[in-house]
Amino acid sequence: MKKSFILILVLSFLLFSHSFAQRRRGQVVKWFSLAAKGGVGNSLLLNSDVFKEKGAEPNAFSLSYAYGGRFTFTYGDNIGFGGEILLGGFSQKYSMKSHNLAYNKDLNFKSLDYILFFRYTGNRGGYFEIGPAFTNIKNIEETNSIQDSFFPRNDLMNTYENKYTSIMLGFGLTVVKTKRLDFNIGLRGTYGLKNIEPDANYYVLNDGVFTPSLISEKETHPISLKLLLELNYYFAFWGDASCGKGRLVFFQ
Repeated sequence: MKKSFILILVLSFLLFSHSFAQRRRGQVVKWFSLAAKGGVGNSLLLNSDVFKEKGAEPNAFSLSYAYGGRFTFTYGDNIGFGGEILLGGFSQKYSMKSHNLAYNKDLNFKSLDYILFFRYTGNRGGYFEIGPAFTNIKNIEETNSIQDSFFPRNDLMNTYENKYTSIMLGFGLTVVKTKRLDFNIGLRGTYGLKNIEPDANYYVLNDGVFTPSLISEKETHPISLKLLLELNYYFAFWGDASCGKGRLVFFQ
């Protein structure tokens, strides 16, 4: 069902861009651009059973970050398609109480993300984007404030899903624009469609110290919200000549 949803989403974007192209008159320039981007924000491992535990509290702010680059093909001034490769990470902090012991615990994930996106940019520079994000988890680390009496689990990569797909939504604004460079600022949210912790025995609150009051039957979905900065460089365009043939032109 999730794959069908993504396929329908992509087909809808393609049909929309085709119909938009048919309505435009005159010459339409197709732009090619590369961008460097990065940002930070908040993340959360969403599992409703965590909120039922009296001795465990997920912190409201847990760091997420990403940096990398993207390629975009833009039709005219408004319709864009592209892909991104981002290195990054997300985390979840917990405040824990077990009997007379109070401590803090952090789960940290490092990842490599591949994102396909559709972007619509308005005439005043505001933009909206949507698409699937494919996450590959490269490392998982569990730390806490009582390391001298705590033995972190070393099998986390084997108990969490290492690959999952998210739906990405974002919006932003071009704050500086020249003929070949744009500087954008925006907000982007992602929601993981897959349960990344399928084995209830490795529930996020199980750490060898804290004993949950129940065995979690709820799914764990990673979500994040980031503030992103983006420097976009137009390196080429495809123009339609008067004879009807097009050609690719690189900026010198």
